[in-house]
Amino acid sequence: MQIIFSDIDGTLLNKDHQVTPATARSIKLCVDKGLYFVPVSARMPEAIRPIIDNIGISSPIIAYNGALIQAQDGTVVDSKTIAMPEVLSVCHTVENLGQDLAWNIYSYSDWYSSHQGHDLVHNEEVVVDLESQVADLEQLASLKEAHKVLVMCPPNRTDQVLQALKQGYPDLSIAKSAAHLIEVMAAGIDKGQAVKTLADYYRVPITETLAFGDNYNDLEMLETVGYGVLMGNAPKALQNRIGKVTLDHNHDGIAKVLQEEIL
Repeated sequence: MQIIFSDIDGTLLNKDHQVTPATARSIKLCVDKGLYFVPVSARMPEAIRPIIDNIGISSPIIAYNGALIQAQDGTVVDSKTIAMPEVLSVCHTVENLGQDLAWNIYSYSDWYSSHQGHDLVHNEEVVVDLESQVADLEQLASLKEAHKVLVMCPPNRTDQVLQALKQGYPDLSIAKSAAHLIEVMAAGIDKGQAVKTLADYYRVPITETLAFGDNYNDLEMLETVGYGVLMGNAPKALQNRIGKVTLDHNHDGIAKVLQEEIL
């Protein structure tokens, strides 16, 4: 194996949003052997880098589920964005759907939110240990593009909002990523295509890659790489489909596989 890809939340991080010491140690040993370790996440780059820094390595990153790919030296390998007029239109639609919703716009390393006081925005800030920049849509009109719009909803309204956005914007990729979250991105973005793009960039055969994931948005990645492994906390239906399952994210599932397959 030459590249190890890993989802972050529910995979690399445990329930306390930490990388366990055993997992960090195993990853560092693999990197010391010359392998690349690549986090793959819906998170923005600034919410990924501190995790890598805490492990004690440098690495390429795949952010926004593949909409932004950066090499180890920070070079942008690939960037797929939504033009700002369409981003603003999506956010206006969200505002018209109710004051209990919040929009968030992500562009490269910047995160703009409709209001920090919203409970769901605050919760996201706590999870990723970052603060959003409060802005109104007029202020953001000068931006050229964005990688993602994240819509936050009360869970009992998410499906209704999802349907409205899908009907209004059929050319965008729109999906529910949690009970209270809807992600809006350019069409054709998935983790499977992203890992192939980065492997090609480093001239590594896809058969020489390994990936860890825990949920349905990891499926394309797990089926693209040479060796895909699900965490023990993944849904049972997904475990049955992938077949290769390790321990859960609270019990060093990544470390177990790395010790058995690489170290």
